[in-house]
Amino acid sequence: MEIDKKKFREEYPHLYEELESGEAKTPIHGVRSIDAYDVDVIRVIRRCDNEEQVLEIINYMLKRGELSQEYADTLVKQLKEKGLRSFGSKVTWGYFEREYR
Repeated sequence: MEIDKKKFREEYPHLYEELESGEAKTPIHGVRSIDAYDVDVIRVIRRCDNEEQVLEIINYMLKRGELSQEYADTLVKQLKEKGLRSFGSKVTWGYFEREYR
């Protein structure tokens, strides 16, 4: 899909400015790989308070066959290298209701 530069600038002035300057102004708070069960496991992980809880969730889902060993290893590696909040900010009960009203 091709779009005229002038039209793009008129419709999306802030995005245009950001792309032209080469500076990203929106911070990225989470790192995710694309996978079929990402949404479920990531949502659960984002509710965790510490690494031990995350490891417990990963092991539980692995035993139930809801995660592959390869994906579980990827999650554990991300947890160890980038920390719990690399999966996204803490989610508390009512988060989605408040966030998407």
